[in-house]
Amino acid sequence: MNIELATPGTRVAYVPLHASGDLDHFDVEYGTVSSHNGKNVFVKFNEAVSRFGWDGATSQACDPADLVKV
Repeated sequence: MNIELATPGTRVAYVPLHASGDLDHFDVEYGTVSSHNGKNVFVKFNEAVSRFGWDGATSQACDPADLVKV
């Protein structure tokens, strides 16, 4: 994902390298971009948001290369 496209509110899938781009892979996680710092994209993943709410979920730093806009 191009980091400039990672605006807050963008829905993304985190696709780890071992998933080889397969969005149906067990380890793919879905979430929403909360911010970026020019190097990393910060994502609040669905599981954490459903558990703790948006304000209670912690954003996870992700390499933009591991993210796909959905």
